[in-house]
Amino acid sequence: MKGNLRNLRYYNTAEAAAIAENFGHYEKAGKLWLKAMKLAMRQVNAEWSEHRSQFCQSVLRNGWSQK
Repeated sequence: MKGNLRNLRYYNTAEAAAIAENFGHYEKAGKLWLKAMKLAMRQVNAEWSEHRSQFCQSVLRNGWSQK
């Protein structure tokens, strides 16, 4: 049964980050992605979260946001 257990703290944080990103709240999303990265148990999830956080920082740094 252990294979069916999910890291709910990671998934909830990642979902909140994705929602914030979707609404254009890139600063909040970037912080949430970093939190998700720290909560991730699987390397692939940690790497995905880190890349999403870097993307959010790029949006802010380069002024790509329309908000």
